[in-house]
Order: sequence, then C-alpha cells, then structure tokens
Amino acid sequence: MKWKIKHNKRNGTVVVKTSGLITWDDTRLMTQEAFAAAIHHNTKKVLVDHRLLQANLTVLQVDDLPKLFKEIGIGPEYRVAILFDPASPRSGNFTFFQHVSIISSLQFRVFSELAKAIAWLKAENEEKKPAKK
Repeated sequence: MKWKIKHNKRNGTVVVKTSGLITWDDTRLMTQEAFAAAIHHNTKKVLVDHRLLQANLTVLQVDDLPKLFKEIGIGPEYRVAILFDPASPRSGNFTFFQHVSIISSLQFRVFSELAKAIAWLKAENEEKKPAKK
C-alpha cells in the first residue's frame, strides 16, 4: 500500500490518500504517520481517501482496527472521515468498520462522496451534523 499525507490549511485537516493493496502492517504505519501529522499541525480532523485502495483485510482484522487505533493513541476527540469506492469489492467492510468504530467510542465515519465527508468533519458534533438528503 502507498500513501501520501498532506495538511489542508484551508479546512484544518490532515489528508491521507492511499492506493494499492492494503495490509495490516501498512495500516499501522500509515496511521502512525497520519496521526503524527495531525499532532504536528494541531488538528483532530483527518480525511482518509481510500477510493484507490484494494481492500484486503479480513473481517476479523477490520474488527480489530479500533483496538489498533486506540493503541496508537487515537481517542474520541479525533474525527476521521474515510472515503471509499462503493463499487469496489469488499466495500461492505467499510460500513462494518464504521459500526465497530462507533461501538468502540471512536469518531470514524465512512463516505462515498467527498463533500459529505468534509461537511461531517466541519460539523462540531453529531447533533450539528448536516442532515442527509
């Protein structure tokens, strides 16, 4: 898996763009780098663009992701919007991941549209989240 991490000053987010075949070890390393960038840029908002990613993690690995993220130091104060391609194989893993993240008290949400992901990141909390149409 390859990734690029940038800081978007305009909306105060760290942006991660991934491509290639995802692995558990790459996920750990990419997450560590992304959250180090968030700390460096003093933001708790991260946009992860997985639309070019080839999903390869098993359901059990997806279920373990919140534990991995908590070990890295990610808590409920972070808001992470994840973009995915709904036409890709295993796209259901993203929805499953959102559910296990919520159960683990993490603010990770998945989106298939960039505008909706950014709107969610900009919202102060779930109650002020823009209404879905």
